[in-house]
Amino acid sequence: MGSIGSWFGGRTVATFVDRARKKLALGKLEDAARIVEQGLAQFPGSGSLLDLRLSLRRARANKTMRRLEARIDATRDAFAYEELIKLYRELELPDEARRRAEGYCEAHPQRDTPHLVLGEMDLHAFLDEFSARHGYSAHGHLVQAANLNALALQPRLLLAELYFCIGADRSLAAVLAALRSMAPNTEEMQAALALMERVANPDAEERFDGLFERIEVGGELVRDPQDWPLTTRRASRSQVNEERAQPLVQRLLSQGAMEEVVVLRRDGTVMTHATAGASAPEAAGTLIKPAAAAAGFIEVVRTVGRKVFPQAREFDMGKFKRCTIRGDFGNVVVGRVGNVMVGVRGPQSTDPTRMWDALAMRLESVCGGEA
Repeated sequence: MGSIGSWFGGRTVATFVDRARKKLALGKLEDAARIVEQGLAQFPGSGSLLDLRLSLRRARANKTMRRLEARIDATRDAFAYEELIKLYRELELPDEARRRAEGYCEAHPQRDTPHLVLGEMDLHAFLDEFSARHGYSAHGHLVQAANLNALALQPRLLLAELYFCIGADRSLAAVLAALRSMAPNTEEMQAALALMERVANPDAEERFDGLFERIEVGGELVRDPQDWPLTTRRASRSQVNEERAQPLVQRLLSQGAMEEVVVLRRDGTVMTHATAGASAPEAAGTLIKPAAAAAGFIEVVRTVGRKVFPQAREFDMGKFKRCTIRGDFGNVVVGRVGNVMVGVRGPQSTDPTRMWDALAMRLESVCGGEA
């Protein structure tokens, strides 16, 4: 009943976004926040609504951020550093958090906290993207944090998570020995210790040289991060409902603002592919061969997802949400919605941002679970 009401009762992601943006334009932050929360209660995986919530939180926190920045510039106060870094991370401003954490390292070289922050950020980046650069950086900072504070539990737990995921079982055994004496007696911790005892091997052969590069090239970890009992990372993205996504895409194409839509699963296989005027969306469970009909646009979307998005993150260009390509062929936008990579092509006369918003918000309406 909820899905029927969302379509015929005017309760779509776009409805909530439009109403919240109007309130935001009028400076009514509280009203906008209330509408966003109402929308997220119905569509918890909506990236558009989550982005609006984040914008509102940033607007509210702006004065606090400026106050802490001024305090750091004037006094280099360690606690101000920590408060500001925590706030930046909560507001999903990783570049600012990293910049201040690096400054914290320089201002207070004997403190372990900034190394812990940088190590945790790099660890999450490595487990998400398999970037060798982030893997080495995470390991270096976490080892430094552990060396600076012999009693610190958190850097050792994060090192254990890293070693578990990359299969560094000899290093895992060394961390396990330290954790046995300092770990609290909680159910989650006991589960982690039991898991480490099963896989740790003090006699295993182990070389870090080239290890992270091999993982980056292979695109696969030795063990799934979600199997780690103490993981603090988000669960997988909200899941687009495949059965509802296919007719939705066809319906949008029939309205004439889009000419072609491709939706790819995480492994690059086609969830749905439709072109304007086609009788039904095309879908396949295996990779489309380059020579197959209409494979050109599919390959464009696949290449952007596999090459452009990771390289943008590698060059520290910030959070890369979508890529717009313009040319004689029209306008193309490629981006991620929940657990899928989406590409849409439209005529030159169509605003690519509006085209993307129309598609992304409708797909978010058929997402399940939290982002």
